[in-house]
Amino acid sequence: MHDTIINERLHNILESISLIEERMLDITNPSDFRSTKEGLKTLDSIAMRLQHIAENIKKIDGLQPDFFETKIIMDPQPIINFRDFISHHYERTDVEIIYDICLNDIQELKVKINNYWKFS
Repeated sequence: MHDTIINERLHNILESISLIEERMLDITNPSDFRSTKEGLKTLDSIAMRLQHIAENIKKIDGLQPDFFETKIIMDPQPIINFRDFISHHYERTDVEIIYDICLNDIQELKVKINNYWKFS
């Protein structure tokens, strides 16, 4: 049963990653998030998706604490900590960090989840 729930949550993570990738197409640098009303909407929607990703990771970690370390080969704690920060201190979130996560970390997470499914 845990496997089904974990797979559903991983699928949710990949859906959010796909939406983030789509929304980042118009963002070429961190200041694009703050330069227009549309950029601010994009920032808000991406931040919510990042929070959603991290919430799913937190739930999976609660179901199977060693899942990410052994199956996905990553430490989930920084993502969970980011979720806690963005949930409680959104107004202090640095757009450069959001931009960097979207450019670098999201793709890596996507690859790791897809590799897990490919080899499991």
